[in-house]
Amino acid sequence: MEHAKTGRPFISIGELLVECIPVKPKLRICEEGAIIKTASGSCGIVACAYARLGGNAAFFGKVGRDGLSDFVYGALKREGVDVSHIVVSDEGQIGLSFVEYLENGRNFQYYRKNSVGSRLSPADIDETFIAGASAIHYAGMLLEVSPEMRAACQECVRIARKHGVLVSFDPNIRKEVMGSDEARDRLLKAIRSADIIAPTLDEARFVTGLDDPHDILRELHAWGPRVIALTCDANGAIVSDGKRIVTAGGIDVPAIDPTGAGDTFAAALVYCVLQGYDLERTALFCNCAGSLAVTKQGSIGRALPSSAEVEALMRRLS
Repeated sequence: MEHAKTGRPFISIGELLVECIPVKPKLRICEEGAIIKTASGSCGIVACAYARLGGNAAFFGKVGRDGLSDFVYGALKREGVDVSHIVVSDEGQIGLSFVEYLENGRNFQYYRKNSVGSRLSPADIDETFIAGASAIHYAGMLLEVSPEMRAACQECVRIARKHGVLVSFDPNIRKEVMGSDEARDRLLKAIRSADIIAPTLDEARFVTGLDDPHDILRELHAWGPRVIALTCDANGAIVSDGKRIVTAGGIDVPAIDPTGAGDTFAAALVYCVLQGYDLERTALFCNCAGSLAVTKQGSIGRALPSSAEVEALMRRLS
């Protein structure tokens, strides 16, 4: 299997955002206080995480001509992501996300309605670019952002399947937008058309209606995906290729900010598949990558680990 760094690009598809995180973790969105402006967006994080690991990463999406679009575009470029197929448009401004850390988890407040990123459409797609990828990646939330974005993601998947390009899908379920049967059907269809998926264990239980991880894996493999990782937060992950199941235990690291941990894990999973790593190495590598992402605040340009850092943690654990 070709080496990810020198081979065809891995393309992450989605919406870029500017994320504002509090300098002091207890600061609430409704309160006055200092914030840190960071480049974000789930699939943007995936592209940057893949590049940090040494892979040939590209991003496909749409940004505006506003200063915040320039900020995020520049951040991806500095991270080594190919930005040549990002569409620069006059259709609007980039979306915003504000985060607050609560006792029971993070709360996000979005300002992204009619954002330029949500206006990505099939007309923006260069079929040759998608067809020439080693793999593409997108997230479930994109299917509910806008009809244009949904159609763009579905068209990219169609092109990928036509040309034998691997499809990676992160269910990234937001239950608040899963109330309709149509939304659930779109999610299930996306899982069935993917080669690689990395849902959380809770997400996998939600979509299958099953509880036991082994039963869940059997069910999901029957739907189509070849490589599945069930992430279990601090308890590690379970990785399966349909023939074998490997469990990677939780790693004790100082958890500062969970933003980007799942995206880093998803990027690492595709990287390992393209590198041809065995299941044990894949599970450990992905678990270490995702764990390191929580040790610093922010994500793009701040918290994403390099392959050297991942390898160093793997050696300490072996």
